[in-house]
Amino acid sequence: MSGDAPLLALTGGSGFVGRHFAAAARRKGWRIRHLARRRPPEADPADEWAFLDLSAVEDVGLAGCAALVHLAAHIPSDHRDPAEAERCWRINVLATLKLVDAALRAGVGRIMQASSANAYAPATEPPDEHASLFPRSRGYYLGSKVGQEIYVAERCRGEDVLLQTLRLASVYGPGQQSGALGAMAQAAVNGGPIRVHGTGAFGSDLIHVEDVAKAMLLLLASDRTGPFNVGSGVCTTIAELAQLLAGRSGVSVVHEAGAREDCGFPALNIHRLKALGYSPMPLEQGVATMLKASMQRISGDRAG
Repeated sequence: MSGDAPLLALTGGSGFVGRHFAAAARRKGWRIRHLARRRPPEADPADEWAFLDLSAVEDVGLAGCAALVHLAAHIPSDHRDPAEAERCWRINVLATLKLVDAALRAGVGRIMQASSANAYAPATEPPDEHASLFPRSRGYYLGSKVGQEIYVAERCRGEDVLLQTLRLASVYGPGQQSGALGAMAQAAVNGGPIRVHGTGAFGSDLIHVEDVAKAMLLLLASDRTGPFNVGSGVCTTIAELAQLLAGRSGVSVVHEAGAREDCGFPALNIHRLKALGYSPMPLEQGVATMLKASMQRISGDRAG
């Protein structure tokens, strides 16, 4: 790729969203410099790499970068463990502040950071970007994402930088094996049954990982600043998702007794992103891509 192509510094390039975004960005002509403790094994041979440890941010290799895309974060394995509060704040808030400070000192002109749309306060209407942030669950993690937004916005205030914040809904897609959707998809391709705890009333705005990458590229081509909801605009419950997967795979759904259920998170107002040409794929199409990828993986494992 030409050395004249713009250079983008990327954290979280080995993560679920980061891998898909990096591939899409390369196709759009961006060069990528991964910031990580080690070179991501999935990185393209043409990609650059510079050392970054978010637990102890020191010198950051940002020279020559036109943009910084910060996707890396600490996500607790147990959202109820109070010890995670310190880790979330140290990495997601303070380390991000140090990283952004380094970017500003290096003259990076555009910063894009990942936050979470699940941090919105409870509301009767789909929240837009002006809605209040106050998470009702997963507070150690989501609270740190709110703090990250506040600290980064304060550091960038008055600076000659274009700051864009991605408020991501619940991301899913091919290759996902963790989380409720990943587990249900695995059950579907393995012959079922799909197990649902309780009534499956937990709902969330599900967004395909390819749509996230497309939204990020739209924003990289735009001079619009501030927060952007990145979702589908539709809330889907676990029960609805199980029925969709069962209908496509022919397996059964089994409801198991469960503890008191969390109602989950609302659909998002995505008008601001749609104004830039964003159009998310329907859930049925997204789930089909996920099941196809799982089937191909199983066939490959058997062939091997």
